[in-house]
Amino acid sequence: MYELRSVTKRYTRGKDTVDALAGVDLTIADGDRLVIQGPTGGGKSTLLQMLGGLDKPTEGEVVLDGTDLAKLSEARLTRVRSENIGFVFQSFNLIPTLTAQENVETALVPLGVKTKERRERAAEALASVGLGERLRHLPSELSGGQQQRVAIARALVKEPKVLLADEPTGNLDESMRDEIMDVLERMWKELGLTFIMVTHDSAIAKKAPRLATIRKGRITVKENAAS
Repeated sequence: MYELRSVTKRYTRGKDTVDALAGVDLTIADGDRLVIQGPTGGGKSTLLQMLGGLDKPTEGEVVLDGTDLAKLSEARLTRVRSENIGFVFQSFNLIPTLTAQENVETALVPLGVKTKERRERAAEALASVGLGERLRHLPSELSGGQQQRVAIARALVKEPKVLLADEPTGNLDESMRDEIMDVLERMWKELGLTFIMVTHDSAIAKKAPRLATIRKGRITVKENAAS
């Protein structure tokens, strides 16, 4: 699935140069569930952006299914993201004037899916995350946990190979956090996804099959016996 080879991301801040990632080597297999943890500013989100093709490394290779994302044009990268990668973020990023169903449909528009099929697939995706009765609700009419479920449905409706989640429970209380994690883990198992998640939450990290810790741009990975 993923092979990262000597990935470095370097930023210039005034006269200073900062390596957000410093020669990262990482292999992520098909169907893996990897949690990435580390201090603020340590490189977690930068790494996720590399995996999602949202940014390119200064040096190194980010290979997804044999294709180096770092070498693709922006048009090709956009296509890869649209077809193969689902994103879930801490802020739900829902369009406030669209219903839950319409928000989920937006993921299918770039793929050229016809209107009738878009509606059917969006309704099925929302039902799969427990929101089959909320299709016509606006985001403002939903709780935080429900909004995140809509965001998960939007990420998965296009049937991606990879699900990337950046602090998806960061805006939720503990009980809602557990509900959302249950949904994400169930979708990972049922759909055979490769699931990669950034979190500050140690309770979540302890349950992951594999845990990557990133500090000052350098990464270590261990198998989690408690998973």
